[in-house]
Amino acid sequence: MSRYKSEQTAYSPLKKKSVPLWRLDTNTLTVTHFNTDAQTEESKTYSTDFIRYHLHFSDSHCPNRLRRLVNDGRIVPYLDDMELKVGDAISRQVELWKQTDSCYQKALLSGDAEKMLGLENCFVYMARETVFECMVYI
Repeated sequence: MSRYKSEQTAYSPLKKKSVPLWRLDTNTLTVTHFNTDAQTEESKTYSTDFIRYHLHFSDSHCPNRLRRLVNDGRIVPYLDDMELKVGDAISRQVELWKQTDSCYQKALLSGDAEKMLGLENCFVYMARETVFECMVYI
């Protein structure tokens, strides 16, 4: 069951009742839109853990913001933008550490792929911690 539904509804001939134009299910990370032109429901499900964390955090700390985004039909662009920006921020930070970390540079020069991969994974988890604090848990 979707916790967030838009106030605006449209009649669905298939369901023979009025349905909300937008729904957000924070458990399945799914946004459903009723397309009034095609008379069909279109769903988009997110799979990244940071979208899950952000939706669950927002659900408990700022549900009015989620309600407003769903009501205005801006939830998909909002989540798409967050997914892109968080992913980019993590990647940028990892690249910065790869360029400046002496252990990584030594592994790169010696061709030690296993050590490089281990350090990259470490960098990703370190970056996620910082980025999540600044971008996900808001």
